[in-house]
Amino acid sequence: MSALADSIITGPMFFQAIPAEKAAALIFVPGLGWLEWVEVAGTGAFKGYRTLRCGALEFGTTTVPRSYEADLVGGLASKTAQASLWAWAQQNGHVVVAAAWTAREFKFADVDDTYFRLPDLRNVGTRFTGTNADTAGVRGIGSFQADALQNITGSFKRSASSGGLVENNPATVTGAFGLGTGATPGPSADSGAYVPVIFDASRVARTATETRHANTAFAPRINI
Repeated sequence: MSALADSIITGPMFFQAIPAEKAAALIFVPGLGWLEWVEVAGTGAFKGYRTLRCGALEFGTTTVPRSYEADLVGGLASKTAQASLWAWAQQNGHVVVAAAWTAREFKFADVDDTYFRLPDLRNVGTRFTGTNADTAGVRGIGSFQADALQNITGSFKRSASSGGLVENNPATVTGAFGLGTGATPGPSADSGAYVPVIFDASRVARTATETRHANTAFAPRINI
């Protein structure tokens, strides 16, 4: 009888814990879900069961990680307890030496023989790979890009003869520039009065203490 026929008759194989030996190509473990048998040689060599979504990012909506999740807050993970995730990270080129690890990049650090460090993705948003608009270069998976502000411009008119503003008239300034209130005596007796020109980006853009996109916050997690 075929393997498919056997599985139809007997149903899927359920285990309360992950077996060390291969029992079937696909098994189910409560708390982890479906796991597949994997045998990989070379970089990230691994032989055993791992979840079908191992390495997938999760938008955490619970106060603590679910049984199949791990927090991406830069903590340490066991190379034994999380062997499948550690192998997956190596197989996909996401591992760096400990000295090169930095927060906000999707990189795992090889700490020592016992532990590896998980990425820290707090306080950053996600973006699909593509072309960097500033450099025309390719964005690599897991790379970090700092925040940036789209250019804000404005102008004001000045007198060609005196170097001052043409007049105390709001029409002479545009964009992020504006006129102050009233006239202020000049620095010397013969320079006359002047009106200050003020630069304020909030005249043309929403402003805050950081540059950010509109967002909703979730806990950064990974499927183990």
